[in-house]
Amino acid sequence: MMPQDNPHEPIYRRLAVGFLLLCMGMGLFTTGHYGMTWDEPFRFAGGDSKLDYYKGLLSGETPDRQTSSYPGLFDLPLALFHEQFPNLGTRSQKGHVYSFLFGMLGILSAWRLTARLGGERAGLWALLFLATLPRYYGHMFFNPKDIPLAGTYIFGLWALVACFSRLPSVPWKYVVWIGVAGGLSMSTRIAGFLIFCYFGLFALIYVAAKYGVNLRSGQSVRSLPWLSDIKLWVLRGFAAGAIGFSILFLFWPTVHRNPFSGASQALETVQSYSWSGVVLMDGHFWEASNLPFYYIPYWIVYTTPEHILLLLALGMALGVITVVSYGRSGLWPSACKWIPRSLIVFAWIFPLGYMLWKDPVIYDGLRHFLFVLPPMVCVAALGFEWILRQIERAGRPRFIVVLQAVMALAAGLVTIEMVRLHPYQYVYFNQISGGLPGAFGRDETDYWGLSHKEAAEWLNAHVEEIDPGGERIFRVHQLYSFWMLQEHLNSSRFEVTAEPEGADFFVSMTRFNFHNSYPEADLLHAVERKGIPLCFIFSLAE
Repeated sequence: MMPQDNPHEPIYRRLAVGFLLLCMGMGLFTTGHYGMTWDEPFRFAGGDSKLDYYKGLLSGETPDRQTSSYPGLFDLPLALFHEQFPNLGTRSQKGHVYSFLFGMLGILSAWRLTARLGGERAGLWALLFLATLPRYYGHMFFNPKDIPLAGTYIFGLWALVACFSRLPSVPWKYVVWIGVAGGLSMSTRIAGFLIFCYFGLFALIYVAAKYGVNLRSGQSVRSLPWLSDIKLWVLRGFAAGAIGFSILFLFWPTVHRNPFSGASQALETVQSYSWSGVVLMDGHFWEASNLPFYYIPYWIVYTTPEHILLLLALGMALGVITVVSYGRSGLWPSACKWIPRSLIVFAWIFPLGYMLWKDPVIYDGLRHFLFVLPPMVCVAALGFEWILRQIERAGRPRFIVVLQAVMALAAGLVTIEMVRLHPYQYVYFNQISGGLPGAFGRDETDYWGLSHKEAAEWLNAHVEEIDPGGERIFRVHQLYSFWMLQEHLNSSRFEVTAEPEGADFFVSMTRFNFHNSYPEADLLHAVERKGIPLCFIFSLAE
């Protein structure tokens, strides 16, 4: 699937640039439509803590040791920017723009990575597929944990593909790129260390394959420069790692006193994180510590658009067939061809396999594995490109136009669905699962609480209708974190309380079935999409 001389390559590249700019413009225009989510204040507190640490350090004090398990590439710059520009929107609004930029980095990287492997046409389709992947696109605007990792992870994979595509001679600028990309990825979440693991693994595979061929041809070990080759790759790995850990050191004060123990303890904390909550999936409430093995595959199959699933299955099947044919014939392509392709497939399969083996505590659907979606989409786009090239070889150019039109239609139908769900694209379910109506009561929907913004706006308008211009303070009861609703309520007309006594309203999303807490309450309004309620507003007034 190497790029070929194609007179239409510049056209596909211009189309991709245009679509990327369109996504950027639409995204920046709509970031204000997304409400505050459950985890944002925790990230704000982490950013403030890191900022205070550096202030103390720069003032000559000995600040308290930082023990956060989250590096600060997202938290720290956001805290600094908010401190310098406090009146430029709320911290949450700034964070949504910042998160969106990480998401766009992921789309850009998926485009260029796939174009390097399959040409500009394949790159265009990777860009389109990822930008119209509702679970990725929706999270881009509010997720302060997982979208930064997803964006920097695929950026690191792009660097690795660019590096190994230059085999056997790798310029040092690509090693620097890997170091920077890996450092940025680790500085979002420590799982970004995978970029360096992949670098070491595939460098080792390359060296082993290279000298294995020489040995099978009858050459002696002593006649081969394998030792100098290994030294060179070790030097490259050390240089990339040094750059990466220097960036991590800047954004993660936890490692300042003891880099190795700090990082290993944080990694162990993340892997063995204990959460006693339950998650709704497949019609059952499961303990997060005792989920069925198919939890993540279930969410991938039910929330990925069908055309991407089809192309992904095709791409994986073609990969297996190709490897088998190479093995039988013994005619393997050059390393600069097969290693980058193997790497991108491995980069989305390995984390899933590791999850099945390690069995960590996970919850919130695909949230913890959003970072595998960009490479997954790249594989699907490369599979589509393979089909198109087979049609080209068969001399059927009209079929190419028809097939791309069908695929554009499929992506367009998903886009229409995303518009209907806006700004809750992340609650998308495909038709295999029965769509959002089929998922209601069976799977988690708005578990992040985005719909509280719309509920608050309705309440603001409602009290102005029943008490126009009045001075009465209305009390709103909630059973969980106040800030998701409080961020958007008129503070001069409302106060939020954990106690139902004396409250005028009760607001609840559907998570944990909190909305069923007061069956005697009168329903005033429900935030809905496609007729499915996401957040309820009840009257508690007697």
